[in-house]
Amino acid sequence: MTQDAINLFEGSAGQLEPSQFTDEETARETLGTEGTVASGRMSLSFAIELLRRYFGSGVFNHTGTVDLRFLRPVRPGDTITFTGTVAGVSREVNGSRVSVEIKAENQRGDTTGVGQGSAVVPNAFLPQDE
Repeated sequence: MTQDAINLFEGSAGQLEPSQFTDEETARETLGTEGTVASGRMSLSFAIELLRRYFGSGVFNHTGTVDLRFLRPVRPGDTITFTGTVAGVSREVNGSRVSVEIKAENQRGDTTGVGQGSAVVPNAFLPQDE
């Protein structure tokens, strides 16, 4: 995570005013921290991309969901790794809902976020019983 990436992300959302994400002084005043933090929206974007790559954009963009809880701040200089583990599969009318447990960790092994996501994989993509 770099400050430049955080600034670009916040700017793409139309956030042009100084904030705890883009300005160290504002971060000190609002959060009491020594520096900026990445927004939760940024971590959420990475979790969404994890599942979009796993399920494929055609499936995830139509039926995908993500629910992420933020446990620790992500700061410039952190390396964040997102992982997912399939937690369950349930049959639905048009396919199977695959549920995935999501975890985000920094380079020190601290968990920065946890949650779950899912998508309905259409029957056409599932192995057929013979």
